[in-house]
Amino acid sequence: MLKRTAHAAIAIVLAAGTVATAGAVDTAVAADRGDASLAWTRKGDVRGTVTDTVRTFQGIPYDASPTGKRRWAPPAPAKRWHGVRDATEPGAACPQTGLIPPVGPRSDDEDCLFLNVTTPRAASTRPRPVMVYLHGGDHTDGEGAMYGAQRLASQGDVIVVTVNYRLAALGYLAHPDLEKRGESGNYGFLDQQAALRWVQRNATAFGGDPDDVTLFGQSAGGYSTCAHLVAPSSAGLFDRVILQSAPCTATMGHRDRKDAPAEGVTTAAEIEREHSLDDWRTASPGQLMNPFGMGPQYTPVYGGKLLPRTPQEAFATGQFNKVPVLQGINRYEERGRVYGLELAKKAATGDPDAQIDQADYHARLEEEFGKVQASVIAARYPISAYDNSPALALAAALTDGNWAQYSVDNGRALSGHVPTYTYDFADSEVPWYSDANYQKPDFEVGAAHTIELPYLFELDAYESLTPAQQGLSNAMIRIWTDFARTGEADWKPTTTAEPNAQSLTSGPGGIHPVDFAEDHRYGFWKSLR
Repeated sequence: MLKRTAHAAIAIVLAAGTVATAGAVDTAVAADRGDASLAWTRKGDVRGTVTDTVRTFQGIPYDASPTGKRRWAPPAPAKRWHGVRDATEPGAACPQTGLIPPVGPRSDDEDCLFLNVTTPRAASTRPRPVMVYLHGGDHTDGEGAMYGAQRLASQGDVIVVTVNYRLAALGYLAHPDLEKRGESGNYGFLDQQAALRWVQRNATAFGGDPDDVTLFGQSAGGYSTCAHLVAPSSAGLFDRVILQSAPCTATMGHRDRKDAPAEGVTTAAEIEREHSLDDWRTASPGQLMNPFGMGPQYTPVYGGKLLPRTPQEAFATGQFNKVPVLQGINRYEERGRVYGLELAKKAATGDPDAQIDQADYHARLEEEFGKVQASVIAARYPISAYDNSPALALAAALTDGNWAQYSVDNGRALSGHVPTYTYDFADSEVPWYSDANYQKPDFEVGAAHTIELPYLFELDAYESLTPAQQGLSNAMIRIWTDFARTGEADWKPTTTAEPNAQSLTSGPGGIHPVDFAEDHRYGFWKSLR
């Protein structure tokens, strides 16, 4: 109650236009409090962009620049500015290679801790829900500004905040020499916490309700959201959670503190060797990056004071931040990765017509699951059952084994403590990449990893939605924002016995209930444990 009362008082003061600031206040701003392009944050005034449907404020610093002595340091408050800060353009993306443009842009700029706020253009008589989005990209790539939130904000009548956070070695390197400043390896996660605290302090400046915050993320951003679910210090920073392609109970989403510093020593030595450096700590940002999907695994590190329990442990014991959860995966998650394997084969062989064949299928199963289990899995996922396509058979096995079984486990574990809803994004004809260099594979990609994103955001990397896809997009925006507003979805909640999942598709039958466990062969995978 104290928190809500304090925020209400702040809102009244803001509405009265009497916010006190350190230093001089721009008199033009003080005289023009009715300008829709202006907002008044705790650190200073910002001027954004106004359209017929939304107001957008970009490149707002939420934390001190992590440069110089602040590299590999915990977050610190951003400095106050005087006058009006231009918020019409994004801030720099955090350092990344940009070798796969749809994932993120190339950047060498460590001064990158910015966020972006999109609000409906129309005024509201009551504070709006706030949705804070953490981008994916393997914890090595991505930025908040690439996720345009105009439709999500205007159609859903919510405030949307997208966030940059430190990536790769700058964000997630654990190393004994960095322990002097505290637990190493979770700098990107700490940045996200700082952004969430910024939202608590500044939501009212944009018409948002700091007591109604939904944290959501996809892939690496979803696994980061899992970490906030179980972090004691993230308690009270959000009120609901949406997990997109990130079943918290999967092992791929975290590292163990017992192993991470030693792995960091190896990584640091490789950085020195690759770039002929005497000391990895003086490396340039570009020397500390690794390409998307390659190099060291960068994920949150569990087992210390910040993240004392893994999601599996926390959900089993009920020791996590109990908020309603909407969670799900894409029906054919791994078809995108199989497409990548096929591209790699074309490049390695020099044959533009090279495809995933039966030998590749069995080799990949053995690499993922071991030789003994691979033969059992191959029998359960025969190539003949997938239009005689080794690529489709492989993608089905990898999707069910690496994603779906953990989604069922995740829903069961959460539903014993909090309201939980499960979806299966399954649109069959989906938008492809807009870059002509990304040619479609010979097999149908369908609802692969990341393909749900253009249904929620404006993303330049994808083709425009067709009318049918736009209809599903509208429905998904309604589902996401209704959940942000109420903590409920309009289908049966997941239970400890049944996923009760909803299929999200624009095909025949549209959005409808689906037997998620049966469709993804949960019983079979459980029998292999």
